[in-house]
Amino acid sequence: MILIFISLCISADVVAQQEMTREERIKVLQLLKDNDMELEKGTQQSTSGNRHENIERLELPPLSVFLDAVTENATVKRAQSQVEQVKNEYRLQKRDWWDYFRLNGNYAYGRYNVLNDNSTSFEDWYQSTTASSRHTFNVGASVSVSLSDLFNRPLRLKKYRYDIEQLQYSQEEVMEDRKLKVLNAYNAVTEQLATIKAKAESAALYNAQMKISENNFINGTIDIISLSLERSRRSTAVVQYEQARVSLHNSIILLEMLTNVKIIKDK
Repeated sequence: MILIFISLCISADVVAQQEMTREERIKVLQLLKDNDMELEKGTQQSTSGNRHENIERLELPPLSVFLDAVTENATVKRAQSQVEQVKNEYRLQKRDWWDYFRLNGNYAYGRYNVLNDNSTSFEDWYQSTTASSRHTFNVGASVSVSLSDLFNRPLRLKKYRYDIEQLQYSQEEVMEDRKLKVLNAYNAVTEQLATIKAKAESAALYNAQMKISENNFINGTIDIISLSLERSRRSTAVVQYEQARVSLHNSIILLEMLTNVKIIKDK
């Protein structure tokens, strides 16, 4: 009895759809279109901040361009700066033997007057004044060597060499890590560029198929269930395409941040 009831319901539904006039079918189709427009509008608003026209047609520069740009990254530059700083300290340490030597010298210049009282007797007194100038200078040198500095000097220089070597290894490690991130980001963009083209073609195909199905529905060739299935496939394809655009845009932005290479040109 249940099977008979279901069959009767389905038959009644099909008959009802077949009895729909052309005007009623057009109204139903317009209602479905309005619902789809609301769905697409919501999807586009959620991704409006990440939209870029014809993003799927972007041409990526070669990978070598992005790998070469790694040296301009702030993290890599900081590692390079640390290496150069220790190298300068090493050069200064190699020259500190000049501290063992001391040179000293001074120079003085002055004028003086001498007032003399003279007399040949107790009655005849006279005064005389003598003026003169004097230059004095001396130059000297000394050597002062600390035994501790003298014997520990090779060890200090070796320590600086080890520090430079370790910082260079750290710099290479930073560059390798940065290049690996750039490579992963580049591969992600390349892969998404390939898939988004397929999804764009799929969405265009479903749009074309949708127009055919709408005409068939208006003419009564297909029922509303078949039309709903076609619209569902089309909506799924459009949503997947929009999501792929957002993912591609985010991957491109990440690649730009890692390398400072501009991919999306500002209008």
